[in-house]
Amino acid sequence: MSHDEIRCRQLILEYLIEYEDGSMPEADRHRLDEHFADCPPCLVFLKSYRATGRTLRMLKPRDIPKNLAEAVVRFVRLKCSKE
Repeated sequence: MSHDEIRCRQLILEYLIEYEDGSMPEADRHRLDEHFADCPPCLVFLKSYRATGRTLRMLKPRDIPKNLAEAVVRFVRLKCSKE
């Protein structure tokens, strides 16, 4: 599979949560695994997504700076609005 920015964005935004929480059907998971193997930018994103999740799980809500939380929400909304 080749890297296609639009396809990659759709994969990431639509399927990453199901992929990570294990609720994705096995056949779909296998196809996404193949995509990650063939698409270095998506694999890098997956690794940073996982690292961010690990970091956030270590923080207590009161430890997260308000401006960081707001920046993350803005970023996610911006990415979703580009769909």
